[in-house]
Amino acid sequence: MKRWLTMVLGGVGLAVAIVAAVVLVRASAVESLQSEVEPVEVETSVDGQAALERLAEAIRKPTISSSGDDADLEPFYEFRRQLERDFPVFHDLASRQLVNDLTLHFTLEGRDSSAPHVVFLAHQDVVPVEEGTEDDWTHPPFGGVVADGFLWGRGTLDNKQNVMAMLEAAESWLESGESPEHTVHFVFGHDEEIGGMDGARVVAQQMEEDGLDVVAVYDEGLVIVDGMVPGIDGPIALVGITERGYLTVEIEARAEGGHSSMPPEEIAVTRLAEVLKKLDANPRPAAIDGPTAMMFEWAISEMDFLHRMIFRNLWLFEPVVLSQMTASPGTNAAVRTTAAPTMLRASDTENVLPQRAVATVNFRLNPRDSIDGVLADLEDLLGSEYITIRPVGEMRSEPSPLARLEGPGFEKLRRALATVHPDVPVAPNMLTGAADARHFTGLTHDVYRFQPLIFTDRDLERLHGTDERIAVDDYLALIEYYGALLRQW
Repeated sequence: MKRWLTMVLGGVGLAVAIVAAVVLVRASAVESLQSEVEPVEVETSVDGQAALERLAEAIRKPTISSSGDDADLEPFYEFRRQLERDFPVFHDLASRQLVNDLTLHFTLEGRDSSAPHVVFLAHQDVVPVEEGTEDDWTHPPFGGVVADGFLWGRGTLDNKQNVMAMLEAAESWLESGESPEHTVHFVFGHDEEIGGMDGARVVAQQMEEDGLDVVAVYDEGLVIVDGMVPGIDGPIALVGITERGYLTVEIEARAEGGHSSMPPEEIAVTRLAEVLKKLDANPRPAAIDGPTAMMFEWAISEMDFLHRMIFRNLWLFEPVVLSQMTASPGTNAAVRTTAAPTMLRASDTENVLPQRAVATVNFRLNPRDSIDGVLADLEDLLGSEYITIRPVGEMRSEPSPLARLEGPGFEKLRRALATVHPDVPVAPNMLTGAADARHFTGLTHDVYRFQPLIFTDRDLERLHGTDERIAVDDYLALIEYYGALLRQW
């Protein structure tokens, strides 16, 4: 018995030693994907202080997206007039089409009519400031105040900074007498924050109907994150090469109605509550694959040895890594399809039992999932004679296809990034939210969602939140970045 136990322990020890050796060798043999990139020579005539003032003026126009009949559209018209005044050369050389009176579609014809087209996206609209939080802001949310090295206000990060930076870069470029080889489209939507259905989507559909050959699309999305990727103390640029799908469903529970003074054993509201509890207890599967795995593959050479050991050996450590990632909302969204109940409705009267109780649930689909697959699994999990599940709303999309990392769109993005941040490594990743970019994937899969702004954890909270702001240096670098990107086309 003692000899047998010794042999078993010896075998276990040998196996552990072999696994440890494999882990260490793989961690030591990491091949970097961070190739050398030649920056773009950019000569710009942009006056930084004047450009900052122009963005500040744009921020003072509350272009709040709304689908209601009482929407205030005057700020959009004021913003349009500002663009006409501030960028006269661009407006003289680019043709403009108004889409549903508010979205701006500019076309700058290229010298080579046979060359594929390029699309730059940004949006004019902003989300409202939550009522009652106005006094929480360091500076008024629509004040456009420059202070402490920042420009403060709603839209400085999402997304007027891109509208203005693109136009600043284009105006400077065109003033010098240059022109693009490729035809370049600038699409500035008016309703991105509520789905882009009447703005960017309409433009994309028209382009598809016209049969345009599009080689690359650039839009808002991911950023340079500082200290937010495990094992990397400094910054790394995360480029969105896809985004999650979008699906909203209504889950309806039915029961007998009646008077609240005589409730039966089962009522619609409690049936609905049980269904939502079951949905919460059965999240979609999580895994490190697709764009999330690609991000770690590109970032691993920049990590310290401990994290290289972990992420180079996910065959061993993936359960541990997933347990950490799924514990945080931000990283949980990167590894699975998420479900969020957002709206509830039942009786309109306090003393009437509803015959129907309805929950609206918003799903964001990981690239490994599909709309049909999610709906089928929901029916299997929740369906019964008392429960109905139905997709609702126009704003429905499959996960976007992956953009290429070897194509001209990504290569030119990397060169533009190297122009403003030459020492920052890059990695592909996934946009967990939604942007106008998803409407353009029918034209090309090479849709890149990125802006070279440097973010920390705290900056993420400012998006759609209190004290949205952009660093002055970041904005000036953004103009230079778009200048470098445009000149390559």
